[in-house]
Amino acid sequence: MNPKAIFFLDAGRKFFSVKSICTLLEAAAQAGLDQMQLYFSDNQGFRFALADMTVETEYGIYDLSGVPGDGYCQEDKAPDGSGGYLTEGDMEAILGRAAGLGIELVPALNMPGHMGTILTRFPQFRYPGSRSSLDLRNPEAVAFAYGLAEKYAAWFARRGCRYFNLGGDEFANDLGIMGFETIYENGVMRYLVDFLNGLVARITAYGLTPMAFNDGIYYNDDLVTYGEIDRRIWVLYWIAGWNGYRPASPATLAGAGFSLVNACHRYYCGAGCPDWAERAENWKTFDCRRFDRDIIVDQPAGGMLCCWCDRGNFYGPDGGEALAHALPPVIAAFGQAMGKTNC
Repeated sequence: MNPKAIFFLDAGRKFFSVKSICTLLEAAAQAGLDQMQLYFSDNQGFRFALADMTVETEYGIYDLSGVPGDGYCQEDKAPDGSGGYLTEGDMEAILGRAAGLGIELVPALNMPGHMGTILTRFPQFRYPGSRSSLDLRNPEAVAFAYGLAEKYAAWFARRGCRYFNLGGDEFANDLGIMGFETIYENGVMRYLVDFLNGLVARITAYGLTPMAFNDGIYYNDDLVTYGEIDRRIWVLYWIAGWNGYRPASPATLAGAGFSLVNACHRYYCGAGCPDWAERAENWKTFDCRRFDRDIIVDQPAGGMLCCWCDRGNFYGPDGGEALAHALPPVIAAFGQAMGKTNC
């Protein structure tokens, strides 16, 4: 299998117009990339509204019509202040442009963490002490999240998408300690494993391949204590952790049978980057086989350039124009790096 070259755009914290997204799709196509992942939900914003924003479960009907738009400020993170979001017509125009360019669009809806904008409307579903994350021990909250994920998975599957990024990273990091460390120690991790497996079952039922970031998958290299995690997940490996934060190593996950995409944090860029030329230059050192902490994984599933917009307000409510102008040289450098490696 040829490794996929993927560009990831945080269009959740910051609103990107159709024009700006299409500009970046064109840059991705010119660089020879395979996919663009469009991340549309986070604590600082929810940026894609369906015509029907109700979710129905066995517990009731939930109206999310007030959710799309800006989320909240959190430490150094902030929305762009635009209140903007994409409509179904907007997303269909983006999908059409992507198809015309030969770029596969991958929707990204993060859960059970990074759900802050959604949970502002449904605070009863929050994990205790967290503003951003779902209470995995609450069956009604879990059913709500499943219903929301299925609604979006069905919409994108009907329009020919083949992958779905479910996020899965940084659960309850607003507790004052990294949340995965907390739930690994207090036993809530078993609910996370059940949640991820249930989410994968629902997403794959629509013919979609699930993707997720690595940090919650077999945390602490522990493949035993909390049960098996569905190997159909393509793991977007961004970080091997630090003191007090212990994600599984790339070698552990590859050995467990997961497809790994190298999304190393050392190559991140985004709103507020001080030197774009340096970001492009950095890609000359990239080898998609060399993961975080220089751990080698033979035959990874791909490499991923991530543009994050934690500081969504840095350029103001410009519809992403500044980033659409700054990113193409970095995207080109990434595409060249992927072409030069032998993964």
